[in-house]
Amino acid sequence: TQDVDALDAFCAANRAVALALRQRLKDLSKEKAPHWWAFQLAFFLMNLPGITDPKDPHRQTVDLLFFPTGGGKTEAYLGLAAYTMVLRRLRNSSDRGLAGAGVSVIMRYTLRLLTLDQLGRAAGLVCALELERRKDPVRYGAWPFEIGLWVGKAATPNVLGYKNDGNPDSARTKVRQFKADPKSKPSPIPLENCPWCGKKFEPESFNLLPDDDKPQELRIVCTNPECEFIGDNPLPIIAVDEPIYRRLP
Repeated sequence: TQDVDALDAFCAANRAVALALRQRLKDLSKEKAPHWWAFQLAFFLMNLPGITDPKDPHRQTVDLLFFPTGGGKTEAYLGLAAYTMVLRRLRNSSDRGLAGAGVSVIMRYTLRLLTLDQLGRAAGLVCALELERRKDPVRYGAWPFEIGLWVGKAATPNVLGYKNDGNPDSARTKVRQFKADPKSKPSPIPLENCPWCGKKFEPESFNLLPDDDKPQELRIVCTNPECEFIGDNPLPIIAVDEPIYRRLP
């Protein structure tokens, strides 16, 4: 029998990967549409039954995707990640607002440089998924698709912080320092540019909400007026440990 939700998730994942790739490779002509290489599609399709069917025996199997650098491994596993996230929301249809909106995919990297490169590409895919969701929030849920960065306080803040806490590593401190001196102080998060349009982050890109004294959220927006992630449409990036912990698996 046909699994309507699985088909929907497969199509949505393909659209998101293609959109993210077009956005990243801006010189990709309209005539040359993004396409899967044979090994990518094979890997994608081979793993669909195990992700889709909770009783599939291969859910106990670990698959190793081994291919030369630059060959397209990232798009292959990001396609599966997108499928997993969308299917989870469609399957948990009792509450479109929050169902399936917790942590569903964990990515781990052993090299700092690789982490930042992969974060940017994964963030681009999540941005594409979020644009898909905004088109049909009734079907894909009211909660945005998001990506979190959890790598320790050397790269991202562990806590949001509050006024007079004396914590030099809090998100509040890092944001205030960057806003006061953006030329010599680093961005509060490892990303320097918007993962969707590429514009460099500015002091106005980081906002502590609901207020600066005792924030509950670090909201990140782009300042490019032509970008989809400006104003009340923030980038779906969570870069502080505290709010990540609230998004339970």
